[in-house]
Amino acid sequence: MAKGGHVSRSGAVGVRGAVKMLLRARVDRAGLGAPRSFGGSVALGGSRSRRPGWARPGRPQVVVALAISKPEEHECDVCIVGGGPAGCTCALYTSRADLKTVVLDKNNTTGALAITSTIANYPGVDKTMPGQQLLDEMVKQAVDYGTDYRRAQVFLVDSQGEYKYVYTPDATFKSRALVLASGAMGRKATFKGEDTYLGRGVSYCATCDGAFYRGAEVVVVGVTQEAVEEAQFLTKFAGTVHWITVKDPVGVPFADDLLACDNVKHWNSSRLVSIDGDDSGVTGIRLKQRGAESEESLDVTGVFVYVAGQLPITDFCQASGLEFNEEGNHESGIKVNDEMATNQPGVFAIGDIRNTPYKQVVVAAADGCIAAMAIDKYLKGRKNVKVDWVHN
Repeated sequence: MAKGGHVSRSGAVGVRGAVKMLLRARVDRAGLGAPRSFGGSVALGGSRSRRPGWARPGRPQVVVALAISKPEEHECDVCIVGGGPAGCTCALYTSRADLKTVVLDKNNTTGALAITSTIANYPGVDKTMPGQQLLDEMVKQAVDYGTDYRRAQVFLVDSQGEYKYVYTPDATFKSRALVLASGAMGRKATFKGEDTYLGRGVSYCATCDGAFYRGAEVVVVGVTQEAVEEAQFLTKFAGTVHWITVKDPVGVPFADDLLACDNVKHWNSSRLVSIDGDDSGVTGIRLKQRGAESEESLDVTGVFVYVAGQLPITDFCQASGLEFNEEGNHESGIKVNDEMATNQPGVFAIGDIRNTPYKQVVVAAADGCIAAMAIDKYLKGRKNVKVDWVHN
């Protein structure tokens, strides 16, 4: 994570920087004016401070990072951070409920759905449809119902209070309800050829892609419970599942059950060296066993990687006081109840940002629907959820 306000790999600021910016933003909203700078920082408030800068009696002094020009402010009923399947579904429902909805999406071509080559397990969708096409259809449907969809990088949210504030470099968004749907950030590709063949034989989801490898030779890399469960799923389709682990999987849940499968070959104490292929996709891999003098080659068409998992993208909201699934551990995902509501009134979290183990498009869409209906109830002061269909 970034420190001292520098930008991290996910494009958001670190916790210390976020706290400083949050204080600065709250002072700006209070209309306290623009103080003079000293030493790269500014003194805000204070009681008759003799230090250079601006002070007003009766207000505590805080030292924060020097602000840039104040961006324009937009008001809406619902602000959704993230334009993936969870965010778009939520926007579709809130817009249909006549709630003014803004979606702020950093990049609609880099999310988990966008980089998926084909979607074969989403109800009603042709099995050859690319993930990007499905996402584009979701965005269009939400916009058709009135959603204001914008490309913007959110670097900070202030979610405490009746109104929620979302900050981007160009504008501030003031909303009555806030939805966090920024997803999760995959680790950087660590194996040679992994990024080259992602979506063309390299996958991070056997549940999504396993059926494409019926009777084929595939590789599963990783010694985690997730790797074991995904490899077990693949045994139903693949001719042989080659399981590569850098250490003995003693103590990993269900590992013994996996090893008992007839079509599983375990490469223990081995490491994946490279993923090879051609224009058609993956054609093989090279691995090296501990103590062996040379590498070995395997002819495979699918490689499923479960080395470090994914981390929920929460950098922009770590200073907001939200609770996480594990106290103090933002990597554990944002904690929500059955209505996708967080510990702060009017703030909801949906999709992979809550670190659900079921990372499927249909699950993310369901999260968005649940949150939207809960938001409609929350904003309109209802006790019960109102459905958007009518039985005659």
